[in-house]
Amino acid sequence: MAYKIDIEKCLGCGACKFNCLFDIPQPINDDASIYEIDLEKCLGCGQCQDICPNNAIHPTEDQKDIAKVEIVKETCIGCSACARVCPTGAPKGKIKEPFEIEQSICIQCGACVKKCPKDSIEVTYK
Repeated sequence: MAYKIDIEKCLGCGACKFNCLFDIPQPINDDASIYEIDLEKCLGCGQCQDICPNNAIHPTEDQKDIAKVEIVKETCIGCSACARVCPTGAPKGKIKEPFEIEQSICIQCGACVKKCPKDSIEVTYK
């Protein structure tokens, strides 16, 4: 799951870098006139695509649009790993009790899914 920048269209404005909550887009030249996304680090949230003024950022072929991220209460151990990595603070709860994801602030980036030690986070795709 990742996004890529079409370097032919990149304006070098840096909007993608400043909008990325994980600081993934980086300049690939000395004058920072072209940016690229490290596909290994990209979580696929699409925040960079949303802000790009020249429509230069697109999902890779394997990118799926996430519709919803939910925590399975029956298997969640309340460790808070999801909450600690979430850039928006969407996972809410008390330690040692099942957490829930506040859907109104979740950006569907998937950071919590990768961090959950019990695989208690389900993703629904569009």
